[in-house]
Amino acid sequence: MRVLWFSNVPTPVMAQRAGTGSEGYGGHWIDQLARHVSALSKLELGIVTAYPGLRDTQFREGDIDYFVIGQPGRFPAFAMRSADLDKCADIMDQFKPDIIHIHGSERFYGMFKSLGLTETPVIISIQGLLGSFSKAHIFFGALSFREIIESCRLIELPVRLGLLWQFLDARRGAIREAKILASADGFLGRTAWDHAHTRVYNPNAFYCHVGELLRPAFDRIRWSLENCDRHTLIYTNAGHPNRGTENLLAAMALLRDEFPDIKLRLAGTVSTRNGYGRFVRRRIKSLGLSDCVEFLGYIDDETMARELTRAHVFTITSYIENSPNSLAEAMQVGLPCVASFTGGIPGMMQDGESGLLTPVGDIPVLADNIRRIFRDDELAVKLGRGASTAAAVRHNPETVVGQLMAAYNRVLSAE
Repeated sequence: MRVLWFSNVPTPVMAQRAGTGSEGYGGHWIDQLARHVSALSKLELGIVTAYPGLRDTQFREGDIDYFVIGQPGRFPAFAMRSADLDKCADIMDQFKPDIIHIHGSERFYGMFKSLGLTETPVIISIQGLLGSFSKAHIFFGALSFREIIESCRLIELPVRLGLLWQFLDARRGAIREAKILASADGFLGRTAWDHAHTRVYNPNAFYCHVGELLRPAFDRIRWSLENCDRHTLIYTNAGHPNRGTENLLAAMALLRDEFPDIKLRLAGTVSTRNGYGRFVRRRIKSLGLSDCVEFLGYIDDETMARELTRAHVFTITSYIENSPNSLAEAMQVGLPCVASFTGGIPGMMQDGESGLLTPVGDIPVLADNIRRIFRDDELAVKLGRGASTAAAVRHNPETVVGQLMAAYNRVLSAE
């Protein structure tokens, strides 16, 4: 069985070979799955990515063939060039796959099925869905129209940078995504949310549940109440208004009188250069939280796992998510989690047993859920244990690989 994967982002080894190093790139979940799948004697694997700032390259490492399609450094994430489609077609002709497996519907890869450029079965793993993400009230989160304007720098507009350009690119990408989803032969998903949405786009395609693998660092370490920094929150991916960072900051302002030592550690990029990053930093200052927030920047998996064990609560306040890896990693470590009731998150954690769910954008309830964990040690321990138990089952490597191979065999038996 020959399977060719298409990935939205490069795996670490692809970024290292075709760029300036692996730091700052994603693709870790794909890398973990590839390591397990490529060890199977009955499967030959190739991985393709087209990514801004990398150069064209092709190489083999271990039992995997890698193909990188270089794009200009500031190429919009959701844009498409005909030259990139042609290169994908050349790679398919060279590799001759039995199955084409596209990880994510957000980029252009599925267009070669929609345009009739291949007769090979195409299946798509659902990550996020641009059709949901690109709705204005979700994309801009809690921001008012005035705040949207304030979060854009004038210098960004002529060079196609900033939130407004990102929004327009996402809207265009959503139109293309609808065509891609409608033409797929099948879908691999993880939640009731993505199952429902794929059924709307393509009711005749098959759907298989296939989980994700996490990086080993999050399975080697466990949170404990005794060793955490009390009243400390940790949050990742705060660099977009869709993540609801403003709501978390407002909740902290409500809690500060009761917990004067409250802290927030933000992992990921909150830039001092782009308009939205500057907006977030101004909001922190205006709420009097400058001494309460620590910016961790980009950190690797080992460091992130340690940071999770240092915190008292993990929060995710997004307006839409499918099954975010950041939440999955926090749950696997056993850290008590407070998360938005949105998208696929309710299927990941049971309210009151493996985490606390919060209505999207509801700042008082968000603050109260954090307060409950800060005040109640028994609840914190219960939620942490429930989270790690649920995550251990959901991300078990043998289970996930078995689910994937069952999906591949279903594709081949249908031919």
